[in-house]
Order: sequence, then C-alpha cells, then structure tokens
Amino acid sequence: MDEGKAALYAAIIGFAAAIIGAAVGGWASWRAARHSADAAIRAAVEQVKGQAKNEHAHWIRQERLHVYRIVLQACTDFMTAVHQFETRVRAGRNADELHQLLDQRLRDVELSTSSLHLLGPSAVHAAALRLLAEVDSTVGALRGWEHLRNNTEAAHDLRCRKALATQAALAFTDECWSVVGTAGD
Repeated sequence: MDEGKAALYAAIIGFAAAIIGAAVGGWASWRAARHSADAAIRAAVEQVKGQAKNEHAHWIRQERLHVYRIVLQACTDFMTAVHQFETRVRAGRNADELHQLLDQRLRDVELSTSSLHLLGPSAVHAAALRLLAEVDSTVGALRGWEHLRNNTEAAHDLRCRKALATQAALAFTDECWSVVGTAGD
C-alpha cells in the first residue's frame, strides 16, 4: 500500500472516530442532562408536597385553636351565668330571667362543641362531650337547688356538679393543649 492510501484510510478512520466520539459524547451529555432534569423535577415536586402538607397542618392547627377558644369562652360565659344565678337565688330574689340566660349559655356550649368532631382529634371531641354533659348536669342541679336552696343535699349536689364541670373544662383544656401545644412549638 502506498503512503497516499494509508493517509486516506487514516483520515477516514479518524473522521469516523471523531463522528462516533461526538455522537457518544453528545448522547452521554443528553442522558446526564435528562437525569439532572428528572432529579430537579422530583425535588421540586417533593418540595411542593412538603410545603402543601405543612400549610395544611398549619391551617388545621389555626382552625382548632379558633374552635377551642370558642368552646372555652362559652364555658367561661356559662360559669359566669351560673354565678349570677346563684347570687340572685341566695339573695332571695327572682331568677326567672336568668333561666333563659342559663339555657342560652348551655346552647352556646352545645353549639361550640358541635364542630369539634370535624377537626379532631377524637380525644378532644370526647373531652368536649364530657364537658357538655357536666354543663348540662350543672344546669339541672341549679334548677333543683333553686327550689331547695335550704336543702343541704341539693347544695352539696350543686357544688359537686360545679366542681365536675370545672374539672371537665380543665380536662378539655389539657386535651386541647396536647394537640396544639405540640405542633410548631
């Protein structure tokens, strides 16, 4: 073979190698770029999911705080009405208009606790139901005490009912705190 043909073959082989090398290099670069883009997309999706989850948890916590405050305010208003009722009856005055106030305060507690099962958790809802039962029981004891205010048994029953309602309110507060006090603190 002469030198001219050898150079031509070398040039053709070199050219083919360059083309094949460029193709393989381009393919490898494309594959690496695609892998990087896929990883970036997965990371972005995970970040958005995490952010959405955190925002939802924050929203739930805020809604729970709002409803828990409403329940506790209704209980405070109820206990204030109980005190007004007792004061008026002990003074020997008519408490007829306070019956309506007590009934309204009882309805306020019922209404405020009614949405707790939607926001959960079940322990808070259960504590609210116990609280509602004690509030209702206190109203019954107040009505009995009003008619039997000189009866020591009725007075003792009223004291016990008020104490149980207070304990139920504290238990409800503890349950609320266990839910909202742990998230984000």
